[in-house]
Amino acid sequence: MAYQNTQSQMKKVIFHVYNYFKTLAGDKGKPGISNFFLKTREMTAEACGVSLAHVKRVCAEGKKFSMGENRLAAEPSSFKSPRKSYKRAKPMTNLRVDDVDNEVVRKIVHSFYDNGQYPTSAKILGALREQINYSGSQWSVQHILRNLNFK
Repeated sequence: MAYQNTQSQMKKVIFHVYNYFKTLAGDKGKPGISNFFLKTREMTAEACGVSLAHVKRVCAEGKKFSMGENRLAAEPSSFKSPRKSYKRAKPMTNLRVDDVDNEVVRKIVHSFYDNGQYPTSAKILGALREQINYSGSQWSVQHILRNLNFK
């Protein structure tokens, strides 16, 4: 039950099961069945094999997109599937693994302090382009400085 990133089709099924149980609970002609289904969210969670909190989230999302009193007629596109996350490499902020370039950046920053200058990312970028032919941007330099624990 730990997997809670369900696809839109599964959310739709959970919502339809919840609505079915809710209509059974509201049926005044069959009091035995309606008393059994008074806890519709708990019954839905048990029937679908998901947590109660997940059923609550799906029902809230489904009610937001449902049309009027006819809750079973929710749009097929009303539930959103979770997006796949992509981890993209950032070549400009990741310097070489052997820490040679990281030491160059540290020496450049310390040399600015030794000369009595305040090291800005623009100045550091210029020095990096001279010394190691760095092709990144000023933002990348700021990122590198943060990774090296400079503030």
